[in-house]
Amino acid sequence: MSIALGEVSALLGENGAGKSTLAKILAGSLQPDKGNLSLDGQPTVFSSPREAIDSGIAFIPQELIYVPDLSVAENICLGNLREKKLIVSQAAIYKKAESISRRFGIDVPLSKRMRDVSLASQQKIEILKALGRESKVLILDEPTAALTNDESAELLHLVAELAATGMSIIYISHRLDEIKKSCETAHILRDGLLVASHNVATTDTRVMVEDMLGRKLEARSNDRTPTDHSEPALQTHALTSPAGVDRLNGIDLCVGRNEVVTVYGRRGSGIDKLARSMAGLEKDVAGDIQLFDSHMEVFKNPGSAIKAGVAYVPAERKSQGLLMKANISRNITHLVWPSMAKFFTIRRRDERKRASKAIEAYRIKCRSGSQSITDLSGGNQQKVMIASRMEKKPRFAVMHEPTRGVDVGSRQEIHGQLERIARGGVPVLIFTSDIEEACTAGDRLLVINDGKIVHEIVYPTISDQTIALHIAGAGTTTNEN
Repeated sequence: MSIALGEVSALLGENGAGKSTLAKILAGSLQPDKGNLSLDGQPTVFSSPREAIDSGIAFIPQELIYVPDLSVAENICLGNLREKKLIVSQAAIYKKAESISRRFGIDVPLSKRMRDVSLASQQKIEILKALGRESKVLILDEPTAALTNDESAELLHLVAELAATGMSIIYISHRLDEIKKSCETAHILRDGLLVASHNVATTDTRVMVEDMLGRKLEARSNDRTPTDHSEPALQTHALTSPAGVDRLNGIDLCVGRNEVVTVYGRRGSGIDKLARSMAGLEKDVAGDIQLFDSHMEVFKNPGSAIKAGVAYVPAERKSQGLLMKANISRNITHLVWPSMAKFFTIRRRDERKRASKAIEAYRIKCRSGSQSITDLSGGNQQKVMIASRMEKKPRFAVMHEPTRGVDVGSRQEIHGQLERIARGGVPVLIFTSDIEEACTAGDRLLVINDGKIVHEIVYPTISDQTIALHIAGAGTTTNEN
């Protein structure tokens, strides 16, 4: 595989394909068993990350690595103060950081602590850190996974500007729409092998996906079995929250029995507040809910949502959805421990048996239920989280960003599982900021903007992306059947 000077190259593949291993080899944190690596035409070997950094290789992982209680300026200059002094003054640090920032035209709040700036700003700061080290090659691993559409567009614009200066960029992402917009070449890995390299401009996205999967992509049929939402499982009436960021401005929606409904919106549109209100996580939301035959006020706490039979899969699986220090079996069963306990004791054999059934049903790829949850790919962690919520036998399921940071194959499987859940009698409401998911995962698509549902498409397809994106930004109210 080769990367040209000033080229933006995508590195694609399912989780486990070898992308991270290759990135670690290029960044010097892992040494290859065999093979050759050349930089500027010269054979080279990196025995440590420091050697790679000194040679001009910068790796920015998905989970950003920084010192949260140091300032932005201090983080930019970390490991890059070539002063021959025992003590470096704060003034010298700020002067150097400001010089780097101005040189590359990237404005960041130098005096703020890293923990106090947005994720989008943290990404820029890590890039500034790399630029300050005169890096020649920049490796970005899922840089936009948790960014808004506007933040992602801004970062991609910065990537294009860096490439124009001669920097070579390796862009690892599951978001093929971004690859199409920003990359020239796509290198595709499968099972540790480079299986294809494509010119992005002349290659259909479907071809790249099929190369990643190693099989033909099964298109979702437009001849879907009609779902009836005239008999609603869930109805909301005038859900409202105080004015401010992500407010709700009179949300009325319904989800039919056996139906999958997707809600799409940009960050700040009200989508996150609406999703969390469905789980009782937003105390300032007012309004009414009808869930099957029960009328009630909007949930004021998670306990009331759970009691009503709502299962909620949160957007942040590591911090909100999983027990990261526990094994797979415990993660699957922990929400139903009370029903499994006998004399205040949980029989581990029963726990393992129950978890094994879920592992098989949700096609979770693992050696056994005793394996640590941290050993799994993002897609399989997501399946574990969904399985754990469904163990409670809920009446209704709310999925908040259900395929964030998930590869193409797992994404397709999860969408299929959610459809089966709905057809099995548990309606599914999906909240997503991924326009492709919004247009392909549901029976109906609702677009939210400025705290209101402004658009509806029945049986959406990938071709509806343009109008949904436009409506999400413009706020025009229409209905389409």
